[in-house]
Amino acid sequence: MPMNRREMVTATTGAALVAAAAAVPLLSGGDGEKAAEAAAAPGKATAQEHTERYLGRSIRVATPAEGGGVFIDGRPLHIMKFADDAYLSSMCHYEMAPTPLHAARRAVEELRGAALQPSTHGTHVTHL
Repeated sequence: MPMNRREMVTATTGAALVAAAAAVPLLSGGDGEKAAEAAAAPGKATAQEHTERYLGRSIRVATPAEGGGVFIDGRPLHIMKFADDAYLSSMCHYEMAPTPLHAARRAVEELRGAALQPSTHGTHVTHL
């Protein structure tokens, strides 16, 4: 059965995203087993804090017991959680992320080495 252009682009994009997700632990120097477990069960919440180095930056996702939140180099990143378990960061308003960690990684990419500045809209803390 021949594929039309839309189906071909969808299949190619999906394969590229899977390959990129598999390469993240190798590029970030993270623990491959933990990253594989997190990728295998993105909807499964863990009770432990997650910290990692990504593109030379420190990312920390705190547990709800600790007050929640996402931090880049110790500075809070404003994250909004939507009802469909998607996350949006103040750095990337046009791209929904499946987890707070993915949103933080995307924010690090957008920062391009610059320091994360404090949020200008108050001290809103989102519980993840």
